[in-house]
Formats: sequence, structure tokens, C-alpha cells
Amino acid sequence: MDFADETFDLVIFDPPHLIKAGKMSWLAQKYGTLDLMSWQNDLYKGFWECQRVLKDNGILLFKWNEEQIPFRDVIKAIQCQPILGDKKSKTKWSVFIKCKK
Repeated sequence: MDFADETFDLVIFDPPHLIKAGKMSWLAQKYGTLDLMSWQNDLYKGFWECQRVLKDNGILLFKWNEEQIPFRDVIKAIQCQPILGDKKSKTKWSVFIKCKK
């Protein structure tokens, strides 16, 4: 992102969550897709880019839908644990305080 380090108090990260969708399907057109081979690294880089632009003690709201990739696998990929979040639906909203690598 074209922002300086530690610019924001709050960042919302809502990345694509699909790895299997037809290129011209309405789901792919509306939400985008992740690459089957690189999704873990792509999410890792996106998450940590959000962390970079957060001020110390900043909040990152993270939205994820578990339709194709379980949330536990996303947490393994980004290597940071949320401080809280919901656990009842396929769409997860999680809260992170600025993590240290």
C-alpha cells in the first residue's frame, strides 16, 4: 500500500477467500480469488502489510469466510492470533492488536 509505516489506528482487511471459482463466475467477479498454490503466502504478505501501516496498539479487523479454506489454516498462514472473534458462522470477524513479527 502506498502509505507510510504506522499511519492508521484501524485497518480492515477483507481479502478474497475463494480458491475454487470459475474465472467468469459471479463469485469470482464480485469477490476475487486466491491462487491455489500461493494463497498462504499471499495472505501472509497482505496481513503483514496491514500490520505495517498500523500504529502501535492499532486494531486490525479481519474478515474471513470458511467456505473453502478453514480459518485455522489462515491463522497458520498469517502467524498471528486474534485477541477475539466470532466462532458461530462461516464468515468470521476477528480482531487483532498490532502483532510483532
